Amino acid sequence: MRSDCVCFLLFFNAFFFILISQSVLSQSKSDSLLLAARDKDNSVKERLSAFADLVFYFESRDPDKALSLGVEGASLSSLVNDSLINDLARLYVNVAFVYYSSQEYEKAIPEFEKAAVLYKKAGEVRKEGIQYQNIGVMHRKLGNYSESINYQLKSLKKLDEAGDLMGQINVYFNIGNIYLFQKHTELAFPYYKKAYDLALTQTDSVLIADAENSLANGYDHLGQKDSALVYYLRAIDGYSKYNKVVKKAKSEHNVALIYFGKKNYEEAEKMMKASFDVFKHAPSSMDIEKATIQMGLARVYEATGKRDLAIKNFEEALEVFRKRGARTEEEQVLGFLSGLLAKQGMYKDAYEKQSDFIVVKDSIQNAEIASEVLQLTKKYEAEKKQKEILELQNKNERAKREEWVVISMSIGIIGILVVIFILFYHRRKKEAERFKSRLRQSAKEMDLLQHKIASGTTQYVLPCEYSIKREDVNTYLKDALSDRELDVFMLLLKGITNRDIAKKLFISVNTIKFHLQNIYVKLDVDNRTDAILSVSKKELTGNHAFA
Repeated sequence: MRSDCVCFLLFFNAFFFILISQSVLSQSKSDSLLLAARDKDNSVKERLSAFADLVFYFESRDPDKALSLGVEGASLSSLVNDSLINDLARLYVNVAFVYYSSQEYEKAIPEFEKAAVLYKKAGEVRKEGIQYQNIGVMHRKLGNYSESINYQLKSLKKLDEAGDLMGQINVYFNIGNIYLFQKHTELAFPYYKKAYDLALTQTDSVLIADAENSLANGYDHLGQKDSALVYYLRAIDGYSKYNKVVKKAKSEHNVALIYFGKKNYEEAEKMMKASFDVFKHAPSSMDIEKATIQMGLARVYEATGKRDLAIKNFEEALEVFRKRGARTEEEQVLGFLSGLLAKQGMYKDAYEKQSDFIVVKDSIQNAEIASEVLQLTKKYEAEKKQKEILELQNKNERAKREEWVVISMSIGIIGILVVIFILFYHRRKKEAERFKSRLRQSAKEMDLLQHKIASGTTQYVLPCEYSIKREDVNTYLKDALSDRELDVFMLLLKGITNRDIAKKLFISVNTIKFHLQNIYVKLDVDNRTDAILSVSKKELTGNHAFA
């Protein structure tokens, strides 16, 4: 027992000593590099090389320190001559990869651009092309797909010029992936096929496995799942032989998604878990890939009724996507999560996630529009795009002419309508004045007639002679007149005034007015004048004029 303890202690001390030794050596290396970088007696080349190595050394250990050293090293740029351009460019590239590892893609782009300019100046065509490729990848990560394709095509041109076949294969992969992110599989597949055909001409087995995986991805998104499964399994076999654990895990994730589509949830969950277990131990720079697999695992859990596990994994993946600024992936997981929360009856949370989904979707579209505008601006600045500028100018001029024609026609139509309205208004106004004049004249004549009749200064002479007996009046009426109303009516027909009628019948004038109102109603007239005139107009005798 004691000997076992002694062996264990010896082993532990040896292991601890190795760790301490490695730590000391590592610290010693960084210290020596720092001394070389800051020693002004060293040449600029030695100092730039030391700063570049320091940035690379601290990239994953201490990103902030790496960036600080990068700024310090870049301060030597004023001392750089043509022979040192490559050394300064390497420093910028290493700084860019620090930003990339920290997933600060926007900050990485300017560093890659500075390196590309320097490599172009140094005549390093291949290295210049690689920087364009890196910039394209950064734009893809940011969701700027049009700009990403633009840089990948620039890279392809440079790599073709340099005869770098492996570099061209990677560009084909990247362009295919960009179109795939935009859900244009029909555009992505030809690039995957080009990459695969070109990879078969190489002896690099891992590169061939990459090409098989990409081709499988193309078939997968085209809906040809069986073909996709064949190439995925070939890629997994190739990755297994060369111990490419992470790449194998990615392919297994894709195979799991195919099983998921075939509703073989048991195999899907098994492969998804295996893939996720690998990424649990991956560096932070692969957080997005890990979260993407976790999102797939959450979908499997949802399909198998494990909704609590599904929500948990969706939420964890969403947190990573938001933290890393992966807008496209954030949009996807918000869509899945809002639907799942609604199924669980968690409507408030579902509503919040759906609102976030809409905001993210709009922001991605706006970013793409801004990217397209930026791309056009750069095209305008290039001499080789002068033809496009002229065409655009001609198009704008035509549009302006068409716009001017439309505006002129609109103004003309509005002018005609205004003239018509003015003429119509004046005509209506004159007609109204003539009508008012006739109305006033008729009113005057009516007032004069009523005044004469009411004042008793004259008696109205009936326009025609006729005789009607008292006892015959009601035979022509639907509503018969009372005896007193008949007395009043008969006197009314003779044109006698209200006062005279009252005297003849020995009643008050007010009573006469009351009887007259009843008579007017039964004759369907408004006043005594109309009542008298109705006799001549309706020809009372023999024709039921009051019926």
